[in-house]
Amino acid sequence: MWNASPWRCALSATVLLATAAHAYAPAGHFKTEEQAKKYCPNDVVLRVDLTTRRFYAKGHYLYQTTGSPTFACRREALEEGHLPG
Repeated sequence: MWNASPWRCALSATVLLATAAHAYAPAGHFKTEEQAKKYCPNDVVLRVDLTTRRFYAKGHYLYQTTGSPTFACRREALEEGHLPG
């Protein structure tokens, strides 16, 4: 039988959770505005901040901020519970 210390189990769980969190991207979220436009050509494309759960339309000063942007269609952003910024 495998005899693992509690410390080793905690470390393994931390590594697995960190990997899963990094790989998670909600369906309908894209890295580029162009990808989102192709996915929903008849809807407004928004920039979504997954940390604050806010979205911004083109023209808003936070739409073109630095970092790793996430773009989504307005309908899906609202269905996921994101709010206007």
